[in-house]
Amino acid sequence: MESTLKKYADRIERGEINAHIRCEGLEGGLIFDPLREEVPLSILGFGIYHLSPEYIVRETGEREMVLVPQDGFFEAEIDGKYFSGERKGGPLALGIGKTNASALYVPIGSTLRICGEGEIAFFEAPSMGKKPPFHLQQSAAKVSSRGGWVWRRDIVNLISPRDASTRLVVGETLSPPGFWSGTPLHLHDKDDLGQGESDFEEVYYHRLSPCTPVGSRFDAFGVQLLFDGKNLSKSYILGDKSAVAIPGGAHPVVASPVCSHLYLWGLAGSGADLLARDLPEFIHLKRIEEIIHVLGKGRAPKSVAASEFDSLCSKHGISGDHKVLLLAMLGDQDIRVE
Repeated sequence: MESTLKKYADRIERGEINAHIRCEGLEGGLIFDPLREEVPLSILGFGIYHLSPEYIVRETGEREMVLVPQDGFFEAEIDGKYFSGERKGGPLALGIGKTNASALYVPIGSTLRICGEGEIAFFEAPSMGKKPPFHLQQSAAKVSSRGGWVWRRDIVNLISPRDASTRLVVGETLSPPGFWSGTPLHLHDKDDLGQGESDFEEVYYHRLSPCTPVGSRFDAFGVQLLFDGKNLSKSYILGDKSAVAIPGGAHPVVASPVCSHLYLWGLAGSGADLLARDLPEFIHLKRIEEIIHVLGKGRAPKSVAASEFDSLCSKHGISGDHKVLLLAMLGDQDIRVE
C-alpha cells in the first residue's frame, strides 16, 4: 500500500525494522500484527496456529480470517458449522503442477474453535461486510501455470472477494528450483483502477523442500527482494518457514537451484479488487514469453529461420536489446536461429 510503504520504506532500509521473520520454533498466534509499530503493515495480519487435541478459540470481532493448512489435519467449528481437512506431507508433497492446498474462510463476528494436529497458517484483515463461512477443499483447488523460461511458476488461487471473502486474497505460488517468481515486476501500491493498479499490502510465508542432511552448515534457501526504485532496496535470505511483510514496492522471489520453493501469500487493501500493474521496464518479458512458447512448441529439430524469428519479433514488438536478450534465452534452450 502506498501509505504503508511511505511510512516504513526508510526504516526498513536503515535496518530499524526487519520485514523478515523465521517462524520455526515460534509460539503460535499472530506473528505480524499490523497494530504494532515495528510491523511494516497497516491492515494485514499473519500468524500460525500449532494444532493439538485441545481447541483454540478465537473471536474474529471486526476482522475476517483465512486459514490454510500446512501439514497434519484440523477440525473446526464456526458458529455451529463444522469443517475438517488435512494436508498430508506438507505443501510440497505433490511437486510441480499439483496441489494439496485447501483454505477455510472465517467471517466477521464469528467464534472459531479449531483443533487437530500440525500447523495451520492464517491471514486476517478488517472486514467490509458479512459473508458465510466457506471451506475450499483440496479437490476444488486448481493449478495454473504462469510465466515462461526461468520465471515460469505454478499459481493456486484459494480465497478472494470474488468467491468467499470481503477483502482478503489468498493463494500459493510454487517455483521450480532456480526459477524466479513475481516477474515481470509488478506493483499494487495505488488506487488507480484506470491504470490497472490497486492499493494492497502483502505477506509471503515461504516453504522450502530440504536439500541437505540434518546438521549441515547450509540448508535449503531462497531469496526475497523488496525494493521501490527510490528509498528501499533490500534482500533477505530465506529458509523454510520464513515470513516476509511486504508494505509495497516490487517483491520478486528467487528459488535456489537446490530446492523446490513454495510460498503462501495473503493480501489486503483499501478495497476488494486486486489489480497489479506490470512495470513498463519489464513488460517486454511477457512478449518474450509468447515468442518462446511459439518457437519451442513441437519444434524438431530445434531451429528457426532468421526470417521467421524477425517476423515474430516484429509482431510482438521486440527490438534492440530485447531482441539480443531473446536470442540469448533461445540459445540456452538450444533453439538456433539460422
